[in-house]
Amino acid sequence: MRRKSKHGVGYYVGLVLMIIGAFFMLLPFYWMIISSFKSQNELLRMPPTLYPHKLVTMNFKRVLDSIPFIRYYVNSLGTGILNTAVGVFTSAIIGFVFAKYNFKGRNTIFLIILALIMIPYDVLMIPLYKLMANMGLTNSYFVLTVPYFINIFGIFLMRQFFIDLPNDYLEAADVDGCGHFKRFVRIAFPMAKPMLAALFIYLFMATYNSYLWPLISVSSRRLFTLPVGIAAFFSDRGTQTDLVMAASTMMIVPVVIVFSLGQKNFVEGLTVGGVKG
Repeated sequence: MRRKSKHGVGYYVGLVLMIIGAFFMLLPFYWMIISSFKSQNELLRMPPTLYPHKLVTMNFKRVLDSIPFIRYYVNSLGTGILNTAVGVFTSAIIGFVFAKYNFKGRNTIFLIILALIMIPYDVLMIPLYKLMANMGLTNSYFVLTVPYFINIFGIFLMRQFFIDLPNDYLEAADVDGCGHFKRFVRIAFPMAKPMLAALFIYLFMATYNSYLWPLISVSSRRLFTLPVGIAAFFSDRGTQTDLVMAASTMMIVPVVIVFSLGQKNFVEGLTVGGVKG
């Protein structure tokens, strides 16, 4: 006798839709990678080719020879890791305070902070730049890091997680003699690992791919990040598309590594946030 399928029609329809969606999501990455091995002439050919007719590996070397790519790589990776690590920790501790401590005006202060999300980031750039200029922090690594140390969305995300954390754990820590900071570091922080992983990936991608703020706040080439440095391949004389694709392929490697390492916790964090939010 034939075994009946355990899944209904809806399961297979959803599966087909997810496969189609995954195809269209991966298509730009595929196009970027194969374009990095094409010549400029082949990239401009119409209709476009689906694979390199002549494999060109010199594009990567030309990128390294044209701009100080390694320097830009170190700047982006260093500031990205530092900004993300500090941003995750500050978001967690501030969210924990708003979730587990009762103090006068707590909800009002949190609503004011939350309302700042509605202000477009582009509007804040001019006053933020003036503030950094008055403090003498422009054209330094401080201007590429300090503005990223606090993230309002991260505070909101961690507050929503900690608000559902049972108080029994914290009360047990109090009985064992843990202070306020210790019970956060030893109890709350480790239990928030899935949400912290999701926040880490989100903040890392945001700061690593940041273009507009480094562009207006830094003028010294030694401080350029990758998005700003790659813009050198765009000029009035034409765009060096082959070099842009090669540089972008090398640039995306850290993002892929970070996501691959934290994929399990990232998905779990999104699931927890979706259930508890």
